[in-house]
Amino acid sequence: MGAAFSLIANVALPVGGGFAIGLLTKDEIPSWYAKLQKPSWTPPNKVFPIAWSVFYAAMGVAAYVTTRAGGAKGGAMTLYGLQLALNFAWTPLFFKAHVLDASLLDITALLGVAAAATVKMAKTSKRPEIIWPLMGPYLGWLAFATALNAELLRENSTETLLDWKKVSSDIDEKTAPARAAAKGAADKAAAATKEAAERAAAAAKDTAERAAAATKDAAERAAAAASAVADEVKAKAAEDVKAFKQTVFE
Repeated sequence: MGAAFSLIANVALPVGGGFAIGLLTKDEIPSWYAKLQKPSWTPPNKVFPIAWSVFYAAMGVAAYVTTRAGGAKGGAMTLYGLQLALNFAWTPLFFKAHVLDASLLDITALLGVAAAATVKMAKTSKRPEIIWPLMGPYLGWLAFATALNAELLRENSTETLLDWKKVSSDIDEKTAPARAAAKGAADKAAAATKEAAERAAAAAKDTAERAAAATKDAAERAAAAASAVADEVKAKAAEDVKAFKQTVFE
């Protein structure tokens, strides 16, 4: 009897909480939600209550399995309770407050906490073959819902808690002096680099010209010396030839 009551209580908490919150926000679906710009892959409205009912029931069973294994002491149920609170908070943020940026932050945190809770519950219960089939589809649905929330925010950028255009404008205005100073410093650095490069190029050119002039001078001197030696050799050869003729014909 006690086990059956515990199972019913664990299932009733998420299912009942989700049902109650759904009742509070159901009027927003045909009015506000219907007017939102939506991506083509948005599921039909009738899919959501069915899907959430199944996931709530499944997580309730997973919670029951975990509590029976002492999950309250291991911290698994703390994570489970936190993800359930984030889950319950998302619907009013999205459907009632119409703040798609805040709901996106909530469901992103929910996805992370729910994943951590699933891992902890599987470890604590020592029944991962039960926990993962119960919680895994829920995590997949949360990932899909997070992507859908993000896309709805992109297509309906005015439905937000913060005026992000104003925030962006304020950031631009406040950072303008710093950006201008950075640009000025970058321009000065570029000018200094260019000037240094020009000076280095001029110095290299001057050095190259001097080296070329020295090489040319040395080559001319070598050529003159070679020519002088050749003339001396030629003159000496002429003298030797003349002396030889005189010796032979005299």
